[in-house]
Amino acid sequence: MKPSKTLIKKRLLQRIEKQGNGCWIWNGSRTCGYGSLSLSNKTYYAHRLAYELWVGPIPKGHWVLHRCRNPMCINPQHLYTNENLEARLLRRIEKQEDGCWLWQGTTKKGYGRLEISGHLHGAHRVAYELWIEPIPKGLQILHLCGNSLCCNPAHLVAGTASENARHLKFEQDQRKDVRSSITMDQRTMKGE
Repeated sequence: MKPSKTLIKKRLLQRIEKQGNGCWIWNGSRTCGYGSLSLSNKTYYAHRLAYELWVGPIPKGHWVLHRCRNPMCINPQHLYTNENLEARLLRRIEKQEDGCWLWQGTTKKGYGRLEISGHLHGAHRVAYELWIEPIPKGLQILHLCGNSLCCNPAHLVAGTASENARHLKFEQDQRKDVRSSITMDQRTMKGE
């Protein structure tokens, strides 16, 4: 059972340092660059809890963003939800016949990138958190389809770095096998 709102507010306020610029800087645990708090054996982002406690419920699929651009700030006056995040993501996705939802926006090292509150995020990671769940601490997002530009939640799964490396190696080996068989087929067709 989750503790009462009053108790959670008290726990949050005990772990902040108020700054002159109005930021309430989180001094507790961190997860993925954000403050985090464990309640009833579940980890929550501190800024999301602060928003829910002082502002109201977070609409399904929305992110809580920082006006101050400081991910460690939990001041409710600095927090807002981006109601258009899903629409922004979908505008930059092209759905393919093979089921992949290919990112058409900015890319870096073969991965889609989306700017949110002045910071670039992996488009596939945003898709996973928007349509599936928050990414568990220490896990990466793997593309089951092998396409790093894909944002289809049905093609995304959370996994460890070693699982990701094994999956990438498997995908590379599969591509080599396909290229090798195509080359052999071409030689056979030419009568070599």
